[in-house]
Amino acid sequence: MNAAGPTAERIYEALKASVLRGVFRPGARLDPAVLAEQLDSSVTPVRASLNVLVGEGLVETGTGEGFHMPLIDEPALKDRYAWNAEILGIVLRRSSAGVRSGSSIGEPSDAAAHAAGLFLHIARWSSNLEHARAIALMNDRLHAVRVAETGVLRDITAELGEIAGVAKRRETAALRTLIARYHLRRYRSAAAILRQLYRMDGNPAAE
Repeated sequence: MNAAGPTAERIYEALKASVLRGVFRPGARLDPAVLAEQLDSSVTPVRASLNVLVGEGLVETGTGEGFHMPLIDEPALKDRYAWNAEILGIVLRRSSAGVRSGSSIGEPSDAAAHAAGLFLHIARWSSNLEHARAIALMNDRLHAVRVAETGVLRDITAELGEIAGVAKRRETAALRTLIARYHLRRYRSAAAILRQLYRMDGNPAAE
C-alpha cells in the first residue's frame, strides 16, 4: 500500500466518525480546508473522503454549493423510518427457521449501537446480500437520529431487549409485530425526535 492509502483511510474514518457522532449539525457547511487543518492533513484526502460520504448519503453537495450536512425534515425522517421497516419486513417475510448463521447480536454500550447491530443481524438472515448492505447504510444515516431518540422515547433499552430476545429465538412472526411497532412509535414521534436532534449541537452524540 502506498503512503497515501493509510492517510486517506484515516481521514475517511475520522470524518465519518464525526458525522455519526453528530459533531456537525444538520445543514452545517463542511469546508475541506478547515477540516484538513483540524485533521492535520492536506485538502485532497479530505475532499476525497467527503465525496465518499456523499455516496453513502451522509453528506450532500451541489454545483457551487460545496459540502454540507443534510437538512432533515419530518417527511424525510419518516421516509427513513419507513424504508428501514420495509427492508426488514422483506427479510422476515422471506426468512424461515433455517436462516443463515454467521452473525450474532452483540452487547453494545448504547441504544443507537444496539439498534444498528440488531437490525443488521436480522438483515443478514436474507440470502440477498443487498438487504444487509441497505440496512448497514441506513444504520449510518439514522445513527444521530437514534441518539436523539433517547431524549424523547422512554424504555428504549427494554424495547430493543425484547426485539433481541425474539430474534435470538428466530420467531419471525412475533418479530414482524415488534419491528412494526418499533418503527410506528418513531414515525409518530418524528417531529419531537427532530427537535431533539437539532438541540443536541453535537454534545450528546459525541459522548
